[in-house]
Amino acid sequence: MSDSLEEKFGAWELFEQLWEKEAELDYESILRDAPYHDRLKLSRDTKNSAKAQSLRTKGNQLLKVKRYVAALKCYNESIAFSEKGSEERAIAYANRSFICYELHRYEECLRNVRLARESNYPEHLASKLAKREEDAKKALQDAANKGSEKSTNGASSDTSDDSKLCDSELKLSYDAYETVPQVAQCLELSESEQFGRYVATNRNLEAGDVVIIEQPFSRLLRDIYRHVRCDFCHRESIFTLLPCENCTVAMYCSGSCASQAARQYHRYECPIIRDMWRIFTKLPVMSLRTVTTAISAFEYDLQAMWEHLQVLEKAKVNAFTMDWTSASAKDIYDTVHVLETNERTRDRKDRMVRVFYTTIIYRLLEERCPELGELCAMNDNVRELLNELILRHLQTGPVNMHSLHYMEYQPEQRVYEMENHVSACFPILSMLNHSCAPNVTRITLRDGRCAVLVTRPIAKGGQLYDNYGMHHCLMSRKERKTELLKQYRFICECEACVNNYPLYFELPAIDSSRYGMIDTQSLHAELVLHQNHKAAELLPKLRRYLNDIGDQYPRSETCSCQELFLRAFQILYMPTSESAEYYKYCNP
Repeated sequence: MSDSLEEKFGAWELFEQLWEKEAELDYESILRDAPYHDRLKLSRDTKNSAKAQSLRTKGNQLLKVKRYVAALKCYNESIAFSEKGSEERAIAYANRSFICYELHRYEECLRNVRLARESNYPEHLASKLAKREEDAKKALQDAANKGSEKSTNGASSDTSDDSKLCDSELKLSYDAYETVPQVAQCLELSESEQFGRYVATNRNLEAGDVVIIEQPFSRLLRDIYRHVRCDFCHRESIFTLLPCENCTVAMYCSGSCASQAARQYHRYECPIIRDMWRIFTKLPVMSLRTVTTAISAFEYDLQAMWEHLQVLEKAKVNAFTMDWTSASAKDIYDTVHVLETNERTRDRKDRMVRVFYTTIIYRLLEERCPELGELCAMNDNVRELLNELILRHLQTGPVNMHSLHYMEYQPEQRVYEMENHVSACFPILSMLNHSCAPNVTRITLRDGRCAVLVTRPIAKGGQLYDNYGMHHCLMSRKERKTELLKQYRFICECEACVNNYPLYFELPAIDSSRYGMIDTQSLHAELVLHQNHKAAELLPKLRRYLNDIGDQYPRSETCSCQELFLRAFQILYMPTSESAEYYKYCNP
């Protein structure tokens, strides 16, 4: 994840103006005395019937040309802006039901019909809705009858071997620690002056070994997916999303997810999340999410949280030695709280922009959340705690957070590509150091966990190296070193930088007389079809080959096979968008 905070106008633009005027010394007074609400165009988030109607009209225009997915996003946003029980919301639900019917999503169609009626759907349009409901029920019954006929005649059902493979669960390759069940016993956390904290193996590891499977402490759905996926569980729910009744941003796949979100973070975020996304990039928003999740871990007792952190011995907090089987949410937050901030290596401007952002976020919480505002007014400790936590995670977030991905169908190319949809905080994964020639990679699993997969052999005693986005196959040494120093505040001395490994197209080939040839282009053509049975067939072959030629790194065949191996794992274990199922009925 990038450490840059310069990606978006709004708070950054205002900071630049103040910095040029050398007004950075007392941001609190600047925001108190200056009309910063006006300069940042801040406003309380409220439902807006006119906006809801405008969005629905835009959706109707897209509907006419069968751009159903784009229309659904408009209808979902219209629902988010509409009042509960309003005609605007009811008609948007009904329009969603029409698209569901057109895309053969009959169960979702019926659900939207019910939602439209519950939201006081206009009586003069009721007959049209009833007809759609009748047609959807008939289509479901017809499909059930056809399924019975196939079963009776001995024909194969719609459930293929592919879908069975999709349900397989990825597990650790070796026994886990009894007290740290997400980590294989072969891994150990060490520390040195050169590497700081790092993870090494006490046995030989092979390509294909899975050595960590971790659940994140906090997660944040990217803003562009708020009308496609559930804000809490992040499941793709574009046909049936339900709105938060107090803001126009959060939408959920169920009432259960809405309740859990309110308990874990949305209680404080609801009044400010729209402005947060408008003036900030994901990094400050993720820092807020980590703070609100941490507060919920202390059951919203901020005084108790302040007292706990005052006596916390940070040097003794170790995610590898903590008993995770009995750990409380507070204990888990301790492992997040002690993550590296790189505060000492930041320059003055970098530090000041984070202080400025902290001040804005704190002021928004204080002004928009009466519960927090009253606490801060009465308790200096709470005010100090909030500011300290926001600033701390504005620093830990960019250098410790990870992105979660899913496979998105690209209708024009008819292929699947990996897309980043969530930012997350993993205290154990954060212990892995970077290399421009990594020997492990991360795989997002369907349940939101993240797995660490070995991609080339690692000898006993060797360190596990992740990649922070700068790979020698894609970037020159100079580019990598510059970016890593800028974002992560270290000068990279990995094997690729020390030995100046070439870019991919300049890599030498292996000795084919010794190892044989492998047709990576043909394998890529097979995997790009995104078929589970093909991935399952090729995975062991690619694994054997990687272990055979692992000592020949870097070679073009090794790097190609690593990517093919990763692609096979993604097909089998990574979440995949449902969009291929319905894009065939509509225009992209």
